[in-house]
Amino acid sequence: MKSRVLVPELMDDPSIDPNEHRRALRGLRRVNAICQTGQQLANEILKIASERKRDSLSVLDLGCGSGDIATDVGRRLAGKVQCDISGWDISPTAIGYAHEFWSAQQEQPRYALPSSIKIKFHQVDVFEPTPEKFDIVYCCLFLHHFSESQAVQLLQRMKGLASISVLVDDLQRTRLGWGLAAVGVHLLSRSPVVHFDGPQSVRAAFSVKEAIALAAQAGMKPSTVRKHWPERFLLRWDTNSINKNVERQ
Repeated sequence: MKSRVLVPELMDDPSIDPNEHRRALRGLRRVNAICQTGQQLANEILKIASERKRDSLSVLDLGCGSGDIATDVGRRLAGKVQCDISGWDISPTAIGYAHEFWSAQQEQPRYALPSSIKIKFHQVDVFEPTPEKFDIVYCCLFLHHFSESQAVQLLQRMKGLASISVLVDDLQRTRLGWGLAAVGVHLLSRSPVVHFDGPQSVRAAFSVKEAIALAAQAGMKPSTVRKHWPERFLLRWDTNSINKNVERQ
């Protein structure tokens, strides 16, 4: 898959039926759980905390959707680092669902997080200026929604919001990734929105080399990239980074 095919995803349509949107968010929760997305991000955040000798962090999740990733990250950080996590999404439906999901988790002793982990969600347009700063800013399955110029703007925005590190977890544009998405979304969700958006996300995704180039255009150079299952990558840029661009298998 040499070239991107950027077609608007159904979930990006502001006029999408709220019930269909929520149904799609539930499907994506299952996809994220199978792909262990929260674990990948939490492991990198813990690595950053160790490197910086920090026992507390503020973290921002951009395009947080249902809040499942932020909640999973918080659960994996519990007992290891104190953390305040904020989730931003432009969709009022997504933010409403995130609040419901978080509240439901907290009401169950098995899933409730300790007071050392605080999570809150806000309806925010990521491109709107704000004076807020966070230690770590990450996004997951968000970068591929944008054109190249918009992606650079998003990365610049993340760079401006972060005082320590920026993390970008996203899909690789590969035939294997497309095949896994095409099959996986039908196994894990009955949502027609997810059935369309899943494979389309891979067609719109950036290659690892393209992601590194976008980060460089955004002034995030050098950056590092670690590939992980299933056909995804985790890009990291540190505000005090001194290493050369490295692609780690």
